[in-house]
Amino acid sequence: MIKLIATDLDGTLCNANHCLDQTIAEYIKKLSARRIEWVLASGRAMEIVEPLFAKYAFRCPVIALNGALVYDREGKLTQRWPMKTQPAQDMLHEIQKQGFLAVASMENGIWCSDPQAYRQRMETLVRRLPDPALFAQEHGFLSLTAKPWEQLGACYKIEIYDSRPALADWVRAAADFKVSVVHGDVIEMTDNAVSKAAALRQLCESRRLANEEVLCFGDSENDLEMLQEFRYGHIMRNAEEPLLAQVNHIAPANTAYGVLRVIENYTGIPIGKEQA
Repeated sequence: MIKLIATDLDGTLCNANHCLDQTIAEYIKKLSARRIEWVLASGRAMEIVEPLFAKYAFRCPVIALNGALVYDREGKLTQRWPMKTQPAQDMLHEIQKQGFLAVASMENGIWCSDPQAYRQRMETLVRRLPDPALFAQEHGFLSLTAKPWEQLGACYKIEIYDSRPALADWVRAAADFKVSVVHGDVIEMTDNAVSKAAALRQLCESRRLANEEVLCFGDSENDLEMLQEFRYGHIMRNAEEPLLAQVNHIAPANTAYGVLRVIENYTGIPIGKEQA
């Protein structure tokens, strides 16, 4: 019997506009009423996750920044796994030296190597969406600090925006980091002990849930460990082709309500004729 559902957001639970809609929200509430717990497992920062659910008055635990920070259903920070201080500082120094476009999620703010370039990047991505106005309304952009990263305390996650494979390989060679590449040009770094899988495992242990009582979903490299560790891990059909062969179960695409349809199949709880 499924008792917990853990899902990534972008490319997984969210629609083509990287948002939720009424169909998704109503099904989440229906399952919650049956005492099936939801957990969001995202690479996003909490300040970007929260607005997605605010309009639907829904709360649940959140695994943020690929597992570096974990929040309970009330939004209280319960677990944190910062990057090791010296390796993180060395990487940030190198980012500045090389002029890479990067964002770092720090203890006391979100630092960016070039805020103007970052905003231009985001605006370009948003313009490609089906409904840019809706995305801007429900998401907004990260609140970047003007302070230097040296004043912001511990670092939890670094993202470099660059599509060069050689750069990704250079970052992967650093033993202190867990590295994934998502969307083709986002190189993500956390501490090497951090993952969505590790955070979800700890959460399930605290609830005394067996592996087979968990359904989980994702579409990117940063989801792989979670999808491989849990028996009912599903990768989305819209994932990059090399990832599809690495997970036992494949869900329909996010644009076809793939997460909801798999849950319906496992639980027997209907999505609803009017939305299906």
